[in-house]
Amino acid sequence: MIRKMLVIAAAIAMPVSVVAVTGGVAGAKKAPTPPDPAVTCSVSATVTFAPPGISKAGSASPAKTSTTTTSATTFGGGCTGGGTGNNIVSKSTKCAKKVGQPEPTSNPGCQVGEYGYGSWANFTSGGTASIQKALKKLSFTINGIAYSTKTTGSSEIINGVCGGDVGFQITGVVSAPKQDKGQSSTLNACLGAITGSGLKPGDNFFNAAVDEQGTVATAAIDPSVSTVHIS
Repeated sequence: MIRKMLVIAAAIAMPVSVVAVTGGVAGAKKAPTPPDPAVTCSVSATVTFAPPGISKAGSASPAKTSTTTTSATTFGGGCTGGGTGNNIVSKSTKCAKKVGQPEPTSNPGCQVGEYGYGSWANFTSGGTASIQKALKKLSFTINGIAYSTKTTGSSEIINGVCGGDVGFQITGVVSAPKQDKGQSSTLNACLGAITGSGLKPGDNFFNAAVDEQGTVATAAIDPSVSTVHIS
C-alpha cells in the first residue's frame, strides 16, 4: 500500500519538461500541414502533330484516330520542375465510302474508304474536346512539390493571355498532395514558333492557322506567355 502511494505521488510531481519530452497529453493530434503557397510558373514544351502535320487539306489513313504528342514540360519564371509528355488522341473524319461520293469539306485530302485527319478544320472543331478527353489527369512537380490534378475543362485561347499566339487553357482541381487538395489549377499552353514544310516565312502558329499555307509539323509552347498556376 505504501509503495503504491509513493508511485502515485511521484507521478503527480513529474516535471512539466518530462511531459513535453515524452509527447505531452496522450491522444493529442498532430497539427495538419498548412497548404502550400499559390504559385505561377512559365511553361515550355514542344507539340508534335500527327505526321505529317496540320495543313489545309489534311491527310488520310486507314486508322480511325490520330495522335498528337507533347514533350515533357519544363517550368521556369522562378520555378523549378516540370511534367511528363502526353499523347492526345483525336477521332478522325470518315471519308467517302465509294468513288464519286463527295469528300467531307473539312478534309479535302480524304481518300475513299479511309479516315481524314490533320486539317485546320479538324484542329479548330475538335481540338479542345480531344485535349480534355486525353488529359483527364495531369502530374507535375513544382519546386519539389509533386502535384496531381483532375481536369475539369478545356477551352481555346485566341490571343488574350497568349498575346499574339493561339493555344489552350486546361483547368482542373488538385487531388494531391493532401494539404493542397481542392485547390484550382490552370494551364495556359500558348503555341508560338513552328516548324514544317512550305510555310510562309515568319509565321507563328496563329498566323499559319490564318494563312493555311504549307504543313505545320511542330509548335513550341511559348514560355513568354504560357503559364501554370496553382492556388
